[in-house]
Amino acid sequence: MLLTASLSAISLTTLTLPTSTFASGSPSASASQYVVKSGDFLAGIAAKVGVALPALLSANNLTTKSLILPGDTLTIPAGAATPTAAAPAASGPATGGLVHTVKSGDFLLGIAALYKVTLSDLLAVNKITAKSVISPGRQLVLPANAVAPQSNATAAAGPAASGLTYTVQLNDFLAGIAASYKVKLPDLLAVNKLKPTSLILPGMKLALPAGAVAPTVAATPAAVVSSTGGPAGTVVAYAYAQLGKPYRFFTAGPNTFDCSGLVKAAYGQIGTEMIHHAASQASYGTAVDIWSGQAIKPGDLVFMSTHGDGINHVGIAVDATHWIHAPAPGDVVRLASIPPKGLLTTVRRIIPSA
Repeated sequence: MLLTASLSAISLTTLTLPTSTFASGSPSASASQYVVKSGDFLAGIAAKVGVALPALLSANNLTTKSLILPGDTLTIPAGAATPTAAAPAASGPATGGLVHTVKSGDFLLGIAALYKVTLSDLLAVNKITAKSVISPGRQLVLPANAVAPQSNATAAAGPAASGLTYTVQLNDFLAGIAASYKVKLPDLLAVNKLKPTSLILPGMKLALPAGAVAPTVAATPAAVVSSTGGPAGTVVAYAYAQLGKPYRFFTAGPNTFDCSGLVKAAYGQIGTEMIHHAASQASYGTAVDIWSGQAIKPGDLVFMSTHGDGINHVGIAVDATHWIHAPAPGDVVRLASIPPKGLLTTVRRIIPSA
C-alpha cells in the first residue's frame, strides 16, 4: 500500500526532442541550420548559404581557424539564402573548390592575380568590396575558374633560365625589370621562385628567363631633365628637385607630397592650376594612346589603379620609360621606371607641345 502511494505521487515529465538533422544528411527543414558534409569549409559554406563569413562564425562562436567535421551542425544567421537555390548563383560568378587563407602582406588584387581570376569575381563570391579589410587567417573562397598556384614540385617544369642575371637597383620593381628585359613577369618570378608580392632589395641578383633581351643604353633621366626645354622642362625639373622628400597624404609641398600633390605643385610652376585629386587630374589635357604606339613624352601624366578600384595614383613622365612619383605612406618622392602598359590606366598630355 505504501509502495502504491509513493508511485502515484511521482509526476511524469514529457521531453520534447528536436527533429534530427542527421536523418537526411542535409540542412534542416527550418533552413536555420546546416549539416557539415565531407569537403566543406567555413568560407565555402558561407558563400553557399549567402551570408558573410564573419556572421557565420559569430553565430557559431567559431574563428577562421576552427575545425569543422562532417556531421557537425552549424547555425545559419538570419538572411541566409537556401543552399540549393540556383537563382541567386546565376547572378554572379560560381564558387570553386579552392580556398585561400590570408597571410601577412596579402592584398586582394595580388590574391586575384595569384589564382588567375578577376578581382571583381573574387570580390563577388566573398561578398566584399575592394576596400574591405582582410586580416591574416581569414579564408577567402575562390571563383570556379581559379587556378591553383604552382607548387615547388611543378615549378621545375617552368621556364628555363637564360644564363643572364640582373642586379637590383634602387627603385626597381619586378614588373619593371620584366618589361626592361622583354620577358613575362610570371616567367621572371618562376625562375627566381618569387611571388608578385616578394620583396626585392638593391644588390640582389635575379636570374633572367630564356628569351631575355638586354635593354639598349639610353640617355640617363638626369640628362633628359637637363635637356628638356619649355613648359614641360619646367614641370619635370621641379619634380626632379623634389626627389627624396617624404610622402604625406594630401600635401603639395614644399616639404612633403602625395602623388597628386606633386603634380599640382609641378604644374603650378607654369601657371596651370590642377585639382588635388588623381582621378580628377586624369580629365585634364588629351589622351596619349600608348596602346596604339604613341610615345610618352616629358611632362605627360601617367595614371594607375593600384587597388583595382578606379584611378588612384599618378606620376610625371621624365621620358618614355621613367617617371617621378610619390608612391605611398612611408616612402619618398622617387624616380623610377614607368610600369608596363598592362598596369597603366591612362596617359594624359597637359602641355600640347610636349
